[in-house]
Amino acid sequence: MQAPNERYAALDLGSNSFHLLLAEFRDQRMVRLHTDRAMVRLAEGLDINHHLDPAVTERALTALQRFQPVMDKLPLDHVRVVGTNTLRMAAANADGFLEEVESILGVPVEIISGIEEARLIFTGVLAAANGPPRLRCIIDIGGGSTELVRGGDTPQQLESLDIGCVSYSKRFFADGLISRNTVNHFQRARRAARAELQELQHIAEGAEVTGCSGTIKAVARICNDGEVKAIKRGDIDQLAHRVSSAKHIADLDLPYLDEERRPVFAAGLAILHAIFCELDIMRMEVSPYAIREGIVHDLAGRLHGGDRRADTIAAMVERWQVDTNQAKRVSSTSLKLLQQLRPQYPPEGKVRLHWAIQLHETGLALTHSSFRKLGAYMVKHADMAGFAKSEQEHLAYLVHNQRGRIKPPREHYGFHPSPDLLLCLRLGCIIHRDRTERSLDGLKLYDQGDAYHLEADQQWLEDSPAIAELLEQEEQHWRSQNRPLKITAV
Repeated sequence: MQAPNERYAALDLGSNSFHLLLAEFRDQRMVRLHTDRAMVRLAEGLDINHHLDPAVTERALTALQRFQPVMDKLPLDHVRVVGTNTLRMAAANADGFLEEVESILGVPVEIISGIEEARLIFTGVLAAANGPPRLRCIIDIGGGSTELVRGGDTPQQLESLDIGCVSYSKRFFADGLISRNTVNHFQRARRAARAELQELQHIAEGAEVTGCSGTIKAVARICNDGEVKAIKRGDIDQLAHRVSSAKHIADLDLPYLDEERRPVFAAGLAILHAIFCELDIMRMEVSPYAIREGIVHDLAGRLHGGDRRADTIAAMVERWQVDTNQAKRVSSTSLKLLQQLRPQYPPEGKVRLHWAIQLHETGLALTHSSFRKLGAYMVKHADMAGFAKSEQEHLAYLVHNQRGRIKPPREHYGFHPSPDLLLCLRLGCIIHRDRTERSLDGLKLYDQGDAYHLEADQQWLEDSPAIAELLEQEEQHWRSQNRPLKITAV
């Protein structure tokens, strides 16, 4: 339950624009206090090798300067900065840019998957929905991707397509031309979008369709004399015909069209009209809420007992039939060792260790010989609701390295694995390798700066000779690390 007037900030680093929302909860109802938008068009600066153009990144960093004072007044765990399609594609080459963003905002950037983006959009739109629960199809056309979600109280089908108003502008309207001689770029863009939607023809069937965000709001205003109201099939058909008949984007004379949106409007309309045609939509409601509101609700949930990530972990444990008793044993021991090693370790690190241990045997559902490698792959690439991609990468690293040779990580922005967590996980797995309870009374783990030290009672070792042998092997595995492990019998 939220504290009185508890405030949160969400910043969406989208492919077309950056959106900031400052909100607070009053009687469990979210109230928007401040919004801000910067039309950055980050996707314009993405080349074929997924590098960002310096001029575009400079434009983005300048825009972020004005957001910082709003976010600076809040606790760090009340702020979330999320990167979507363009940053997903550029992430491997954007360490420097992301570090500069974090330097300006004071908050790390979380790159999320398209499916997680769709879930947050659904959460946000549902927060503004009125009336009794019903089946809905929610659609959001962004700068680099389009998300579609079908569900009632919770999402049942989540989809993310690589079609967006900025990426389609680059692909089909790069020179501003809409039609020329026998070539109609609008029709080509609409046909391409329909092809992407082919497998989703039933996602809106029997559902109330709701759209959100910039492109859909812009079309709604043009079709409804400046008001953000429902878009009807006949109205968008007429608008699409009108835009398709124009020669150049500069020629578009449309009422209530924001000049900042003009360069990407034809592409966004082509995608939206394709959605209406391919999904056979006759009417689309328009929501004032979108991903930002979803992020705020997610943040509030994390702090007040409704962390979606915990539900995701529990669902994966059940799906892959993980031995929960073994996971509890290893988790309890690993967390006790971490408490010995680092009494003041940050709570989020302890949670990460616990979640990794809950998932550390997921691969056993499919294979015994390569269960660590397979389990890590599953964790890294699964659609894990609530998780950023970097969080999944951390969990996957721990799962992969729970025993045997320690694989050196390829560190990058957002991914700097903790050797403390890895050591405690590996020791927990060793101590309970035989899947039995075992006391830690004879063990003490500490750090002397140059090395980890594990003191083990001689009698404890003699009572568990197989565990003693595994600990000797573990000492050898850590010799190649920056901080080795030294085990002493006392």
